[in-house]
Amino acid sequence: MVQAPPMRTPADWATSHRRMPPGSPIPGNFSTLRTPYMIPVCIAFTEPSFSKITFVMGTQMGKSATMQNVIGWKLDDHPAPVIYVGPTESNINNVVEPKVVEMFQQCDSLWRKFDQKSPKHKKRVAGVSLRFAWAGSATEMASDSAVLTLVDELDRPDENSTGEGTLAEVAEARGDAYTDSKLGLTSTPTHGSVSTYIHPDTGLEHWAVALKGKISSPIWLQWQKGTKHEWAVPCPHCNEYFIPRSHLLWWPGKDSNEECSPVTASKEAKLICFHCGSAIDDGDRPRMNAKGIAIAPGQSAKLADDQAILTQDGEEFAIPFHSYVIPSEQNNHFSIWVSGLCSFSGKKSYGYLARKLVEAKESGNPDDLLSVYNTGFGEVFAMVGDVPEWEEVFALRSEYAAGDVPEGVHTLIATVDVQKNRLVYVVRGWMDGLSSRLIEFGELWGDTDKPEVWQELDELMEQEWNGLSIKMIGVDAGYRDEEVYAWVRKYKTRARALMGLQKMDKPFGMVRVEVDKNGKVRKRGDKRWNFNTTTAKAWVHSRVRWERETVGDWLLPSNVTPDYCKQIVAEEFDENKGVYQRISKNNHFLDCEGMNFMVAKMLKLDRKGKAQQESDQEQSEDPEVQEEDQEEEPKLVKRKRKKRIARKSGNFAKSW
Repeated sequence: MVQAPPMRTPADWATSHRRMPPGSPIPGNFSTLRTPYMIPVCIAFTEPSFSKITFVMGTQMGKSATMQNVIGWKLDDHPAPVIYVGPTESNINNVVEPKVVEMFQQCDSLWRKFDQKSPKHKKRVAGVSLRFAWAGSATEMASDSAVLTLVDELDRPDENSTGEGTLAEVAEARGDAYTDSKLGLTSTPTHGSVSTYIHPDTGLEHWAVALKGKISSPIWLQWQKGTKHEWAVPCPHCNEYFIPRSHLLWWPGKDSNEECSPVTASKEAKLICFHCGSAIDDGDRPRMNAKGIAIAPGQSAKLADDQAILTQDGEEFAIPFHSYVIPSEQNNHFSIWVSGLCSFSGKKSYGYLARKLVEAKESGNPDDLLSVYNTGFGEVFAMVGDVPEWEEVFALRSEYAAGDVPEGVHTLIATVDVQKNRLVYVVRGWMDGLSSRLIEFGELWGDTDKPEVWQELDELMEQEWNGLSIKMIGVDAGYRDEEVYAWVRKYKTRARALMGLQKMDKPFGMVRVEVDKNGKVRKRGDKRWNFNTTTAKAWVHSRVRWERETVGDWLLPSNVTPDYCKQIVAEEFDENKGVYQRISKNNHFLDCEGMNFMVAKMLKLDRKGKAQQESDQEQSEDPEVQEEDQEEEPKLVKRKRKKRIARKSGNFAKSW
């Protein structure tokens, strides 16, 4: 006699069967009550009316663990082919596959059904297959059909396409052979610009559907197509349900000139109730989560003794906390967003998120803000807002004239954009806190494959402004690269060849150029610094609307030209593609200003005070002293370098 599988959700299955091994953050029996916001996700996977399930949130929220629970539940209770898609092959081999096998080992019922001779990327459990695939591999993605296809970290691949459509579309097609197939999608979101609105019937604040072209985050676009549920929790003071999000996080002096330090923010941060305005302590978070529910636009809820009363279309439903999802007749796609302010992680407290956000704002680096909003709060973030008007740039004129060095400037950086018939350059003076002043800008005319124009650049390099010389010059090597490398070699530690890339995992990084543009091995291996142009240009545009006379302001001389200002706004950010696009012919000064910021980051001006700058200046002027952050030196070379420095300083004891 065949026994029917139990009627339970993936959360129920994990509670009954899954054990976390020693070394896990919480070893022992798996508890889904630690992440109650994942229970509606698990319910949606069992609900026949939903064929697609999308859940969006930040890091340390339990997304991957829930994916694993769904896999275990499906193979144990309702065996059918499953495909799991990770972001990279390395992630599959080193993280996902070992964890899934470990889950099988810790679950007796699954381990008995597991074929231990299964290959790495295709496991056999209870007579059906679990295939592991990764984004960008059309072969792996198309190898099998599946009743259940799961895509983890949808936003992580650099190109969210396999060449046959978007990753989500290709994954969904794996289930076309089955009438009851389901697709699960999850990720931390990335780029996008969204607003909120107050629902006219319920009074709750929800994410609005973004305008076309304002979102490049694939997971957020998927969420908008679904039921658009959000995780709501009751305020411990007024008992009203509300949806936490980043703008409800408070710390002393927030968004004012009296804003507190990151350390103070970490100690004093509170969550503000959307309804009554009461300050909520981080210690209330677990109790609020325990009574949380998933709410879609048009639904409202009130707190009862041991349950919630959910209202939809005038009808009331008494539902257990976090354990019910109303099936939808209008939409077969269940989607839910959960704020990082609801994370189960003790580390990810209100204070931690406030500190990270204050630090990111102080850095002025769009990448830092993007990371905090994405991974911390689980929200999309626009690198920039609307492109500024050139008149806004022109309004940043100050009282000093070009060629003068305002008080407070301690470091000069020059950057050069190489064109066919000229070198376009900018000299910017940097102050503490990444405040900066444009000192000089211009064009050196001449064929850039001839030596004459590079000799003019020599003269600029040797010039002084009020006793200050250029500490570092960055030259774009995207054009006339051999000429650029030859010129940079002349100045060793005072010059760098730069190459802008639209997408990089980090703001910048050094590479060795071993072959020329024709693919031939170069006799001399030069260094080149690649940098993220999206971050660089976003930073420049963000400074246009920075408040004057505050730390981090970005000002211009009184006689700056309209042409310079128009070039600064010659590109705008395409949220749909996640890159900058040119909207007018000349953008050379924007390129120079973006490179200038990146060189300042390379020199760590955002971390150092004036005293450290002066010390670094002295070292950089010694041609025998190599820059520490360019590459790792062999130990013997380091010892010789230290001896030379010690001998020059007269400290013979240290040289021996």
